[in-house]
Amino acid sequence: MGDVLNLIQDGKLDIISLNELSKKPPIFEEGDRPIWTDDHISKGMLEAHLDADSDMASRKHERIANSCEWLVSRLDLIGSKVIDLGCGPGLYCEELVRHGVDMTGVDFSQRSIEYARSKNEGAINYVLGDYLSLDFDEKFDAALMIYYDFDVLSDIERKRLLDKLNSLLKKGGYFVFDVLTPRHDEAGIETTSWSTSTGGFWHPQDYMELVQRYYYPEEQVKLDQYIILDEFGEATLYRVWHRFFTLRKITNLLKKHGFIVEDFYQNFVGTPYQKESDSIGIIARKKSR
Repeated sequence: MGDVLNLIQDGKLDIISLNELSKKPPIFEEGDRPIWTDDHISKGMLEAHLDADSDMASRKHERIANSCEWLVSRLDLIGSKVIDLGCGPGLYCEELVRHGVDMTGVDFSQRSIEYARSKNEGAINYVLGDYLSLDFDEKFDAALMIYYDFDVLSDIERKRLLDKLNSLLKKGGYFVFDVLTPRHDEAGIETTSWSTSTGGFWHPQDYMELVQRYYYPEEQVKLDQYIILDEFGEATLYRVWHRFFTLRKITNLLKKHGFIVEDFYQNFVGTPYQKESDSIGIIARKKSR
């Protein structure tokens, strides 16, 4: 990660440095800070998760409830041990526990985990940490990663995840996750915009926000890049990467790492997948041998 840059030099805005900062970076190059652990931004993220009628950070809560009911039925999860990777404030965990599922949730946002823990009395095991590096002694019947978290991982991180899942899951255990496809309306689009705020999601005081979307056609990857310039000229760079997957690509990737695709849908309420679908809900299983 880079250092925060001050763009006010000798009382003037350093346009040359701002231009360099805003250039299209190498694929999956990190920004200055992760948005999920920033003290101020994580507060806004939690509020977005908890907005029952918004799809901003989590899906609408009614949709989450419907998805959990469908998954419990489809995978026969009652009494199973399930781990939710990137659980946020525990919305899926809480819903699945109501259906008789033994839940563990993992997230590296301290604010989200603290909120999740405050909502239950030990019925759910919430773990603060990075699921790519945490180790567990127990084995799970299923692992969930829902709402396109799989897409934001670099090639190296994705390999680490799939290796980790091989150690977490029992033989025949499920890996349930979703991805966006190149049919999505954000694939192939590059845009630039800017706005000002008197305090908001990115910063508690006045700031200017420069937003750039870059697309990498060969890799089918998009970048949402945010440059936040505060009133003192300090610029902080945030990057959110996203890879689009075809069904063939995700099937081959999973096979390479010891998983087979058992079934796939457009979403996790059982809508059939079509070639025109902009998302795929994958039900994969760890090979028994």
